[in-house]
Amino acid sequence: MTQQTASKVDSASLAQPSGRFSHRARTMTGYAGLAVIALVSLLAPSGEESFYGWWSLLPAVTLFGFILVTHRVVEGFFWSGLLAVVMIHRAEAPTAWMDSLYGQITDPDNVSLLVLLVAIGGLLGVFEKMGLAASFARAASRLARGPRAAGLVTSVSSLLLSNDSYLSASGVGVSLTPLNRRYGLPRAFSAGVIRSTGEPGTTLNPIGSTSALIAGLLVAAGYGADQLGAYLDVIPFLFYSMAAVVIGILLSARILPIIGPMRAEFAAAAQSDEVEEAEDTGSLPHFLNFLVPIAVVIVTTLVFGQIQLGFILAILVTGVLLVAQRFTTIAAYVDAVIDGMKDIFSLVLLMALAFVLVHGISTLGFTDFVIDNVSGVLAPQWLPLIIFLVFGLTEMLVTLNWSLYILLVPVLVQLAGQTGASVPATVAALLSAGTFGVAAAISSDVGLLTSSATRVPLYRHWITNLPYQIIAAVVAVVGFALVGVFGITA
Repeated sequence: MTQQTASKVDSASLAQPSGRFSHRARTMTGYAGLAVIALVSLLAPSGEESFYGWWSLLPAVTLFGFILVTHRVVEGFFWSGLLAVVMIHRAEAPTAWMDSLYGQITDPDNVSLLVLLVAIGGLLGVFEKMGLAASFARAASRLARGPRAAGLVTSVSSLLLSNDSYLSASGVGVSLTPLNRRYGLPRAFSAGVIRSTGEPGTTLNPIGSTSALIAGLLVAAGYGADQLGAYLDVIPFLFYSMAAVVIGILLSARILPIIGPMRAEFAAAAQSDEVEEAEDTGSLPHFLNFLVPIAVVIVTTLVFGQIQLGFILAILVTGVLLVAQRFTTIAAYVDAVIDGMKDIFSLVLLMALAFVLVHGISTLGFTDFVIDNVSGVLAPQWLPLIIFLVFGLTEMLVTLNWSLYILLVPVLVQLAGQTGASVPATVAALLSAGTFGVAAAISSDVGLLTSSATRVPLYRHWITNLPYQIIAAVVAVVGFALVGVFGITA
């Protein structure tokens, strides 16, 4: 899993281009369009004090259009941010872009978020390379004594590994799919359960990787004094995640009926002669070594109110434990931490580029323009529903996930605050839309990893999983509609 965290940044690029357009054709089309937009932008006003109006939308529209066509996220953020700076500063754009970059990455709130991401990467590297996630999954598999129990162990293990959806998909997928096969459960069933409880479970976990990102973005945008408290305000409105997790658990317990293409998978599994033994995971540390760092993160965050400190202390404590048990050496442990940090570096780079873009579109008056136009035509209590519907659709087309949050959470905090909408509900709607994309889209990197770990062809996994995720999305629509009906704006 050396590049999986990084692939969060550019998930769609992992999927092979479909249809008649090759990857090269997509890239050429994207850059041709970018050149046209750059020329058109010269017609816009310039200067920090100018009124840009509809022109303020151009960098954001360029970002989504470029990524949708090329599937190249980091480049999309770079060029869109540069476009915003060029629109403002014209010939002075190169030095202005560097000044903006320096200013944004030295901002205390932004620095704390970058430190958090690096620390998360280090701990995830330990979980993977030291075998802690695999050890936990192996221990959990011993509880299964039948098909229903095996299914439940799969869903519960996925939730307990929900610090990161990659841990869930890789650790549970590899360790428990063979166990489920021995009890006659199809591979697509294992994949569907893991997909329903993986990223949705991560968003419901206050110390999950996605949760930590959102919490940091909220505080950086001026909502809440501490990250944990800010994110706890969001959780009650995560209707999609709640529905998806409940569906995953009910499906794993065989309480929820088998529907759609999944029926054919069960019929094929019943007639299959496939018998598979669990993979030999070799020498692994005791599974309690996995639980200790999680406990350290939770306790430190609750006591000191600093999730960054929690992850850093978790890395140190876990290192002491593993070295004391002679499971690893100091050098090998440090290498694992550094490798994990390397894996997440492209996300850190994306964050820095996103800071420049967000600052640029803010200077263009993007947020004020959207607020002025939305507040006059949309009652604030309906904003979360609109956000979920619009971005739920876009995330099915191109799964931006973390990139979407980095760009829009700061904007939505201001938009909701100034229109009178509920900030937690509005941010939760965006997070729900992104989670729906991760759990349901065929281009999702989590889907690709789940498919690989459970050894299910990608299309088969997608088509068997989709009906359950659509049910969860419908539940979320009802939830956000009720927010509008009851006029919840707090």
